[in-house]
Amino acid sequence: MAPGVRTTGAGTSAELLAAREDWLSRCAAGDPLPGARALVDTSWRRSRGTGLDPDRVLAPLALRGGDLEERRRRHRLAPVLPTARRLLLEEPLGVPVLMAVSDADGTLLWVEGDAGLRRRAEDMSFVAGARWSEDVAGLNAPGTALALGRPVRVRSGEHFATAVSRWSCSAAPVRDPATGEVLGAVDLTGGDDLGRERALTFVRAAAEALEGELRVADLRARWTGGVAGAAPERHPVARLRVLGGDGELVVDGRAHPLGLRRSEVLLLLLTDPDVGRSAAALAAALDERDLAPVSARAEVHRVRTALERRTGGAVGLSAAPYRVTGELSCDALEVRAALRAGRPGDAVAAWGGPLLPSSEAPAVRELRAELEVSLRTAVLEGEDDAALLAFSRTSCGRDDPRVAAELLRRLAPGDPARGEALARAVRTGVA
Repeated sequence: MAPGVRTTGAGTSAELLAAREDWLSRCAAGDPLPGARALVDTSWRRSRGTGLDPDRVLAPLALRGGDLEERRRRHRLAPVLPTARRLLLEEPLGVPVLMAVSDADGTLLWVEGDAGLRRRAEDMSFVAGARWSEDVAGLNAPGTALALGRPVRVRSGEHFATAVSRWSCSAAPVRDPATGEVLGAVDLTGGDDLGRERALTFVRAAAEALEGELRVADLRARWTGGVAGAAPERHPVARLRVLGGDGELVVDGRAHPLGLRRSEVLLLLLTDPDVGRSAAALAAALDERDLAPVSARAEVHRVRTALERRTGGAVGLSAAPYRVTGELSCDALEVRAALRAGRPGDAVAAWGGPLLPSSEAPAVRELRAELEVSLRTAVLEGEDDAALLAFSRTSCGRDDPRVAAELLRRLAPGDPARGEALARAVRTGVA
């Protein structure tokens, strides 16, 4: 490491990576790690003491398939997952992020967020079902946060495993409000910005919010005689993501691109779950230029094959009239359901961008417009200031003059978000 370079302050990712080789050699020799934070020095020594090789460390896949789904279904944090998404997946730092939620053993149960980051994260086994406890993965934010029982941030080269040395993350444990028992951890992972104090502040606040929600659930259960924190009995086998891209099928935490046309077909079949669609009706919904029913049948066959391959037959399509069989959720339809139930905050939290923005299918264009208009109307006419602020940070609300004006009107002087609202109002010409 170059003289004078220290990693305790705002050292760059490049400087941290340059320090790794020196650290590794000194750690092997039992010498202090020059310039390293005490947390890094101590954790690296624990890892070296257990015989972990930084060049060979890769988080093992501890759960998959039905075992992973069962763990998710029963986990105490499952009911508060929408809150975690709302707080951590609306790009609060202005950069692409991944949100991970683990159990108390460090096994990642949910990994969600930016699609590009998710694909890259697979190379380092940062996927649902992988165990990231410190004893098997070395120094990392979720694993070390669980080991120490406190919030932790880890920047790029501070990670023990070489495969993780270009990522940064911040994590905080989540405790049972009644017993103090650690239930798991929430984590933000991404580039250099996720190794800064601001990211750590976000995950710490998110963990406290989840604990608060669990506390409310405990009180409600005490009054109603229910089971606090119980997760729904039914859990979708797979999830269709159609907001903000051309569509992908998520199974066991892994995203599989479907392609635009297959995503259109599957989405349209999900919008008519009981009646179903004939080949002719599907053709008309897909193409206003008289797509032949035989072409629609061919697309249905391709979708059925993709579902069979990815879900092992757990999700499929019936014979005509075509319907989806099995448990398949959809982000766009969850947004619509939240709006119809009068929950704009949940709708904004689930919003991932315009519905299949490249699609020209008439029925998709209609649903896209319905969602965008309904979401905008709900946050403007509702009383949820947090939902309005979150919507103003989305691609749909970012440059909307009325949203900027309404946000500025609602936020009182001294509100931490007022400066952001004023900047948006100036940019859109309303202030």
